[in-house]
Amino acid sequence: MDQHSTIWITSQDAQDIGIRGNEFPCKILDLKTLVYELLKTGSPQDIVVLPFFRNFAEIVGHIRDRNIQGPIIIYTQSEIMQMNLLDYASQGVIFMDSSRFTNHMVIGFITFLHNRQGLVTTRNETGPAPSKSFQKPAHNPEQIRDLFKKFLKRRAKLLLTCQFREDLPTLSVTCEIIKMVGEIETKLVLDNFSPEEFVGLYNQLGKGKTLSGFFSQGEETLGFDLHVDSCRMSKITAFLPEKVFEQKRKYFRVEPDKKEPVTIYIQPGEARTLSIVVRDVSEGGIGMISSYAGLEEGTTYPVALALPKNQIILGNAKVMFKGNLPGQGFNYGLEFIFNHTDLQYLQHYVYKRQAGILAAIRNLTI
Repeated sequence: MDQHSTIWITSQDAQDIGIRGNEFPCKILDLKTLVYELLKTGSPQDIVVLPFFRNFAEIVGHIRDRNIQGPIIIYTQSEIMQMNLLDYASQGVIFMDSSRFTNHMVIGFITFLHNRQGLVTTRNETGPAPSKSFQKPAHNPEQIRDLFKKFLKRRAKLLLTCQFREDLPTLSVTCEIIKMVGEIETKLVLDNFSPEEFVGLYNQLGKGKTLSGFFSQGEETLGFDLHVDSCRMSKITAFLPEKVFEQKRKYFRVEPDKKEPVTIYIQPGEARTLSIVVRDVSEGGIGMISSYAGLEEGTTYPVALALPKNQIILGNAKVMFKGNLPGQGFNYGLEFIFNHTDLQYLQHYVYKRQAGILAAIRNLTI
């Protein structure tokens, strides 16, 4: 039995048709839960059986936007008149009513579609996946909306960051766009959060704070700010951003514990070695503020990164960004050039620190 596609069917339709759940891989749920779980976890080749209801076309649109391309069966208890059947047929939507088809015929047809989807999936998996880079968007609503539709269809993981309180480090979280809503799709529904408790923490401590978001595709990273509209039921609904900008950040970035700082030692040519406590760190690089003006953008320097518990990583770092901070010195962004075997220590530190930040925020709510 092919395991590549799943049949999604409402509990009422399953009961009416006589599907018990052991005929093929399927999920039998009430309509509201089915639609939500399908948009959240459905696979491209899945088959969907829905009852006929007034706004089924809207749900079909959401399903296709999530790149779920398998057949959709609209099952009814009586004959219905649809004036645009060909339009729906072109979208892979099939209408079946019990006055024309017996239960055995419906089950047989679903079985045929399921077997057919297995062939389609196998064929697709043997070929190389097309690689398309995202176009850098201009700052206008239509292009931004189109960009986020691409994120949605590709089930792209977004990286969001939020500082719940000024005296706390910034917490990073990953999530997905489940669907776009609004009369002209002006909002994003976000879910699949990791850590999962992010929504609850935001509800208690977020107070409508803006979420900074990032998305990486190949060598390109795009940044944006999201203004939250609502936060409930494990989901966050946010307005489309007003602009999207290029961003150098590609990794989880954490702020070190002030009690256990991370220090970088830099050898800038003939000058003395610099010792600077870093502001934030990721497996890709660090951010720091220093009064030293001699580091040049685009130049690579020998460095030693000192992590807590006397872990030292030797390598090089390239200055990717340099900005003047009046009264504070210079804001630097450095990209690491480390041996890949040394990166595991940095990765371990970042994820351990992320867990520590989450624990500190969680303790505030107890």
